Amino acid sequence: MTKVNQKSGRKRVLIAAGSLLGVGALAVAAAFTDFANLNLGNGTGGGIGGGDNTFNIMVVGTDADGVPVPGTWQEADTAEGVDIALTGADTITPGDTIFVDIPVLNDSPKLSADLSLTLGDVPGKTSDADYAAQLRYTITVDGTDVATNATQAAVNALSLTQIAAADESNVKVAVTLLDQGSAAANNALQGKSAFVQAQFEAESSN
Repeated sequence: MTKVNQKSGRKRVLIAAGSLLGVGALAVAAAFTDFANLNLGNGTGGGIGGGDNTFNIMVVGTDADGVPVPGTWQEADTAEGVDIALTGADTITPGDTIFVDIPVLNDSPKLSADLSLTLGDVPGKTSDADYAAQLRYTITVDGTDVATNATQAAVNALSLTQIAAADESNVKVAVTLLDQGSAAANNALQGKSAFVQAQFEAESSN
């Protein structure tokens, strides 16, 4: 009886070992692998972001007297802003209109720019309210009026144009001091000033 049991035990061990060998053979047979990697980006070696999708708006450069210098550019991206000269600004009288041409450059190589304009106040300076109320603004973009005889408050996030990548537009700002209708009323504006800042905003678009 004891010998028979020992033989049966050995058979079971051998059968179990054979089963393990069979599992090992199957594991080796199932080891085929493959993979595929895709680099997400612009399709030609560039990643997501960076590269040529920079966005930057510049305005015409000015000399030491604030006079625009065509063909030059500046950032003017501070709250204080940069002075730009409107010829006749210090001698304007009721009924006069003065203006300045402001070229604006979309310095992005790929992104278009939706350009808008707000006429705000120069930081740290206070306009005479009566005088400022008598000023009217006409805004022209590339020869087309987008606002005519508007108050300063009305030129608020005024949509100007879309500038293509690496292109420019000319924004003309004309300022008229209204004639008050009488010598006395006109004279009442003497010695008064308004401090206005042309605030250009640009938003990128594809």
